[in-house]
Amino acid sequence: MPPLRYIRKTTLIFLVVFLSFIGHRIFVSFSAMENQQRKEEIKKSSPLYSVICRNIVGGSPFGVDSVFPLHTRLHYYAELPKRVWAVPDGKIVHVWFNGADTVQKVVCTLAENACESSIAPQKLVPGDWSVDAVSGRKLLSSRQFKVEPSKE
Repeated sequence: MPPLRYIRKTTLIFLVVFLSFIGHRIFVSFSAMENQQRKEEIKKSSPLYSVICRNIVGGSPFGVDSVFPLHTRLHYYAELPKRVWAVPDGKIVHVWFNGADTVQKVVCTLAENACESSIAPQKLVPGDWSVDAVSGRKLLSSRQFKVEPSKE
């Protein structure tokens, strides 16, 4: 190995720049992995999509709104994939509320990537309503809507 006094300045500068580049690439790759993990955690902690609608057509919600007339069958549709939520036994319960009163609790029907339930028109009364999707004691999603008397 030659003595260090014979190494040129340009070689030292090149070596410092090269090692800095390698160090920077290692730092960036670890930083990117942490960001990806954070994004996945955020994705797991929030529902993808949930709505109140009048019908489910072809596996998709139809007639989405926040105000509905009385005597209408309503559906609660939520994209809550089992693999994202890691729900034990695939049991997600939809709890329908009229104000603070619980009207019905329904174990939702799980499709490939969605969960759906409905409420009979006879159970609807005018007022402020909400539906919660829960698994055990964990709230997965919630939607609020209003039921008004029909304008005939």
